[in-house]
Amino acid sequence: MRSLLVIILFSFSVNLISQDAASDMDRVYGLDPLLHNGKKYAYFLPPGTGGNQFLLSPDYLIGDVTIKGEYFEGIALNYDIYNQQLLFQYINETGTFNIIEISKAWLESFRLGNLEFQNLSFKNNQRFYQILGDGPLFILYYWRKDLKLDATYGAKNFTFTLPLKSKYVLIGDQLHPFRNKRSLISLFDPGLVPEIKNYMHENNIRIKNASDKTMTELINYIGNL
Repeated sequence: MRSLLVIILFSFSVNLISQDAASDMDRVYGLDPLLHNGKKYAYFLPPGTGGNQFLLSPDYLIGDVTIKGEYFEGIALNYDIYNQQLLFQYINETGTFNIIEISKAWLESFRLGNLEFQNLSFKNNQRFYQILGDGPLFILYYWRKDLKLDATYGAKNFTFTLPLKSKYVLIGDQLHPFRNKRSLISLFDPGLVPEIKNYMHENNIRIKNASDKTMTELINYIGNL
């Protein structure tokens, strides 16, 4: 089944050969090469595929990016979490919409709507992480989607899963995974456990369904103990 999936995706999913997203006309009109230096996005799905490859929806949101220390704000972005690509949509001088994959080489961080992300590397594994908290501790989420065969009622099409989230606490420069209340609390000094448990009980915090705001407040509380 895995081999079949690879063959089908190879047949229908096309990422064009690496090329500058900016056309000659784009360069003439002075588009910033730091922002516009990326491959044209061309990911095509097999007919009948359910769902989509994006974190939120196919719609582009206004956001910001920081690339090699330079900040670009108020631009149209989307996050393809299946292919782990940050996408930038812009209109060139001919009035045509272009979509490029922002190069990961110098991409430091981005904001998509109200969600904050950083491009971080742990044990030589570079990923985009949603980041929550004001420090010194942070909650990090890694988002992805899988593409699976939908066998419902005999169907033979593929469908994307809902967004899948891996959860971590960043302590210093070390990334520590957690899944639930118990595994989260176990990451901290035993002397802090009673206070953490009491805070979570008083605020009725359920890790599985906790909002970003709730988790931000929780990690800020723990960081200030």
